[in-house]
Amino acid sequence: MTLRKTAIGIIFVALIGFLVFKFSRFNLLNYSFNDMYIFLQMSCSWIDGRPLMYENIWGYNDRIHNNYAMLLWGPIIYPLGAYGVFLIQTILFLLSYILLFKFLNRFQNVFNVGAFFFLLLFGSVWLWFNDHPGIGWHPELTYLPLSILFGLSLLHSNRLWFGLAALSIVSVKEDGAIFAGVIHLAYLAQQYVATNPQKPLWRLLSVKKFWLAAGVWALVFVAGMAFMSFKNRSAEPEPRLRKALEMVVNGLQQGDFIRQNLTLWGNLALLMLPAWLVLGWLLFKSQFRQSGKIIAIYAIGLLPILISNWVQGSLYFGTPYFERVSITWPPRFVLVYAYTVVFLIIYWITFLRNTPLFAPKWPQMALIAGLWLVQIPIVYVARPDFPMFQILKNTLKGRYDYADSPLLKPNDVAFAKRLAQAIPPRSDVYIFDFLIPVFHKHYNIWPTGNQFKPAQIAIIPTDDFQGLLPKMPMKTPYKTYQIEGYTVYVTPDYERYVQDCLKK
Repeated sequence: MTLRKTAIGIIFVALIGFLVFKFSRFNLLNYSFNDMYIFLQMSCSWIDGRPLMYENIWGYNDRIHNNYAMLLWGPIIYPLGAYGVFLIQTILFLLSYILLFKFLNRFQNVFNVGAFFFLLLFGSVWLWFNDHPGIGWHPELTYLPLSILFGLSLLHSNRLWFGLAALSIVSVKEDGAIFAGVIHLAYLAQQYVATNPQKPLWRLLSVKKFWLAAGVWALVFVAGMAFMSFKNRSAEPEPRLRKALEMVVNGLQQGDFIRQNLTLWGNLALLMLPAWLVLGWLLFKSQFRQSGKIIAIYAIGLLPILISNWVQGSLYFGTPYFERVSITWPPRFVLVYAYTVVFLIIYWITFLRNTPLFAPKWPQMALIAGLWLVQIPIVYVARPDFPMFQILKNTLKGRYDYADSPLLKPNDVAFAKRLAQAIPPRSDVYIFDFLIPVFHKHYNIWPTGNQFKPAQIAIIPTDDFQGLLPKMPMKTPYKTYQIEGYTVYVTPDYERYVQDCLKK
């Protein structure tokens, strides 16, 4: 077996293991109340004749974000539910990783360069932002594989591939234009440095191709934001953006805002440390030739991503969610990480394609092992809400993350699973947090008042400690049935399903 086939085999086995892990976590109800269920609904609401990209949490989601890539995944998600997004993510990783390692192998023995990229593409930081319990899945997580495909299209100079990859990134979310734009401009800047090593970097500003690319990407971003403003039927910018900018302006005058942000920036730097050390290693292997220019290109490209993430995250300042959903929130952090990975790929191909990065000698093996292992404590320090070892332990033992909760009694869970299988597909349901994964193929309603239709079934803790009952959007009349920890509310047309499941 060739080394290339061995590398592809390792990637395939690792990603299949990741897919099995995601399925196991989901089957154990460990992705409870979170945004993943928004995207499941909006991806396929149009298939059921509902408004385009409508979901029962915020209503017309297309007025909040330009998540149009979800429409592409709808036909897969419709029959598979959450399993569909895990499958899509794994396929995208598989495609991008295999193409990347095949491309690297054109210039070097893949193991001479692949070890450093492998630790970034499968390390603990990668696992964290792809499996954070409060996320489960978010469309922004596709930025990493899509950006690798985009970077390869630039290196291949393939216009069709470039166009498809660029369109895919832009359709993930409105900040995709910023993200793709900085990758493209960083590529052009590195090419300029490689072909004009004696010229200062600022001379790049006289290159028409650079300004053309910058102008096009800026136009795409502005057009996306204008389109979102139009959808909100307002001449003002998208309301969330306006509120976030106001929060930044006011927050810069508050000590708490500054202190909390400094902590978050420190945590971001910790999470990025392994990737930055790889960049340092690449610069070392190049004997630091043009290193000042390379670092400047990287930093300037990173700046708009950081600013965009910071502004978006600042919207939540003053809420209990700020530290969790600001710049180290996985859907935001992934842009920083993906940009860095693609920048490293482009840098190696452009400047170091004939330079092996790794040899099976103890200093380099120790470096690889160290960069792999150091990610574990880094994730624990920067994101203590991701108890990695406990998550792995629970998954291997087949335990719920909230195993001690009285709201996950075996009989209640078994009833919920029977009911989800029995009721008609795509029914409207109002379900307590821990049981939401069971009904992932249905239209789950959140207590926001934005449901498209009222619920036919609701399952609420009997003590209703969250106050869900006053907000319950049930059809009337309805009856109630009691199970161990929950009260089940059901309309007459669905009552027979509840009765049958109770008998079993």
